[in-house]
Amino acid sequence: MKRSEKFANPFYGLLLAAGTVFALTAVCYGMMAFHDARPAIAPEAPVDVQADHPLHAWMRERGETALLVELGFLAAFTFGAIGTDDYWQRRGRTK
Repeated sequence: MKRSEKFANPFYGLLLAAGTVFALTAVCYGMMAFHDARPAIAPEAPVDVQADHPLHAWMRERGETALLVELGFLAAFTFGAIGTDDYWQRRGRTK
């Protein structure tokens, strides 16, 4: 049986990295949203936003933008991987 010939598409690595960063950002954003939606223990006590974790504060200010930018990178790398797949296969066969 003939062994399948492997080819290396650099967009696969970029997709893996961008997907991992997107997943971590989405989890952090979800935790921040859950933390903000959770009712306070004592309703009369004001919520101290300054005592919040710096990651929560950053997600509150820039989380949506970060997710959209990362989603754009994911889309670009996906189209790049699909669009150049034939090229990398032909290149792998000629070696």
